[in-house]
Amino acid sequence: MNSADRRTIRMSLLVLGITVPAVVLAALCLGQNRPGLQIPKGPSGKVFKNVKLLKDLPSDQMIPVMHKISTSLGVKCDFCHVITADHKGFERDDKPMKNKAREMITMTGEIRKRFKTVNNKVECFTCHHGHAEPDKMPEGPGGPGGPGGPRPRRTRG
Repeated sequence: MNSADRRTIRMSLLVLGITVPAVVLAALCLGQNRPGLQIPKGPSGKVFKNVKLLKDLPSDQMIPVMHKISTSLGVKCDFCHVITADHKGFERDDKPMKNKAREMITMTGEIRKRFKTVNNKVECFTCHHGHAEPDKMPEGPGGPGGPGGPRPRRTRG
C-alpha cells in the first residue's frame, strides 16, 4: 500500500469519525424536541379521568406535579397507578396507594392552610425525603426534642 492510499484511508476514517458522531448527536437532539404527549388545555378535572383532587390545576401542570410526587417518594408511576401495556389505566383506583396519596395531598393542603408560617413549603418531600415510607419521628411525647421531652442544655461560653 503506497502513501497516497494510506492518506486516503486516514482521511476517510477522519471524516467518518467526525461525521458519524455529529449525525448521531443531531438525531438525538432532534428527538428531544419532538412533542411527546399532547395534553389538551383546561382544568385537570375536565381533561383527565377520575381526578378527585387537583381538579382546578391546569392540565399542563398535572404531569409535572405527579412527577414531583413520585420523585419525592422515590417511586415510579405504577406505585399508585395501574398502567396497562398500552399505557392506559391511570384513572383506575385498583391500588390502595392511590387513595393514600389522595389523603396525603389533602393533609399537606390542610397543613398549608392552617399554619401560615410554613409559607406553602410543606410537600411530600418534607417527610418522605425520597422514600416511600416517611422518616420516623421519635416515639411518644417524651422523645428527644419533642413536646414534653428533655431540651438540649445550653452551655455558657
